[in-house]
Amino acid sequence: MGRRSARLLGPVLIFPILLCVLLAVFIWILQPEPTTDAAATSMLPVVQSGATAEPTAPPQSGVASQPVASSGASAASAEQQRIAVYERVAPAVVSINTSSEEIDETTDLSTLDQALGSGFLYSSDGYIVTNNHVVEAVGSGATVEYAKNIEVVFANRKRTQATLVGADPDSDLAVIKVDPAFVEGIEPLKIADSSALKVGQDTIAIGNPFGLKNTMTTGIISALEGRSLEGRNLGTGQFRNTRIIQTDAAINPGNSGGPLLNSSGQLIGVNTAIRVSPGTLTPAFEGIGLAVPSNTVKAVVPDLIKYGKHKYAYLGIGLTEVSPTLAERYDLPVQQGALVTRVVPGSAADAAGLQAGERVVALGEQTLPIDGDIIIEFNGNPVLDTNDLLTYINDSQVGDEVILTVQRGGERLALPTKLGERP
Repeated sequence: MGRRSARLLGPVLIFPILLCVLLAVFIWILQPEPTTDAAATSMLPVVQSGATAEPTAPPQSGVASQPVASSGASAASAEQQRIAVYERVAPAVVSINTSSEEIDETTDLSTLDQALGSGFLYSSDGYIVTNNHVVEAVGSGATVEYAKNIEVVFANRKRTQATLVGADPDSDLAVIKVDPAFVEGIEPLKIADSSALKVGQDTIAIGNPFGLKNTMTTGIISALEGRSLEGRNLGTGQFRNTRIIQTDAAINPGNSGGPLLNSSGQLIGVNTAIRVSPGTLTPAFEGIGLAVPSNTVKAVVPDLIKYGKHKYAYLGIGLTEVSPTLAERYDLPVQQGALVTRVVPGSAADAAGLQAGERVVALGEQTLPIDGDIIIEFNGNPVLDTNDLLTYINDSQVGDEVILTVQRGGERLALPTKLGERP
């Protein structure tokens, strides 16, 4: 009886076990693979807040190097452009060596004064532009005298004598001339419009610093507004050369008269001065170079070639600058402008009725009248400082009729004025 029950129980137990196994296999086959979602999650790009997701697929051959190649190509292109500018322009840049022999009347001994500078070919008939101070005789004093001998050295090392055609101390420009045969095949510089310049533009200077011929340096336009250089002082006031360009392209002694160029190799200025620390024995570049703008070249050089000099418009006044500090201290009627401190008899200012004041005060080392007319507009253009007024006058022509708006005490006046000629 016990054995028969055991034989019957075996088949009964085997059947449910087989059924469970088959059911488990069936469920395992129908269940989706768990690794699919995990793999997809691991390939999602990690994006920081505010960033943009980029595809994470491996780059094709050469794609990864594209940013570097682009940067390198840009640098190579800029380098090639500078090389091309130099090769095109350098033949038109010259070295200028001047000398003058002075004889001491008491000892009968002679002294040879020498100087060097740069210049550039202005026209194919042999006219070369440089600085006035390059061709001035060394130690000429208040009366301007010019070098007796002017030698020009070209980039191809050919040398020739030049003659002085005209010079202008106030713009610090001069024109010399060589035999046109020496400039055959050399392209004169193209002249750009300096009024269109922007701070930050690239600049190129080519010249002969310390006699090192045809040296090229680069930089940018550092400033344009409010830069000026002193001109002559005839006792009636200090003339100033306005609209000066400031650059950080390295300029040193010997660069004077050489071209300041834009990235296309066009003339934007004539290198003329550097700013150095007080007490410096040997001037050297400290990051501030100054150049006469090309539009001044356009205005002055044709007159130097034709007449040997340039005529400037002239008002005939002495000036000092009105600032808010000065206005508050002396109770002036306006905060900014150009205060008239002197009127030259017989000048355009005298004819227009401009008035200097009578109340004299100490301003620094000077004593000046403080209650004169304050010029606040020139032909409707605001005059915020003396540089504004001098720039407007320099931009005018002899004989131009203009309106000066002045503050005279509590009264504002419009004075018609016909500009004269600077002595």
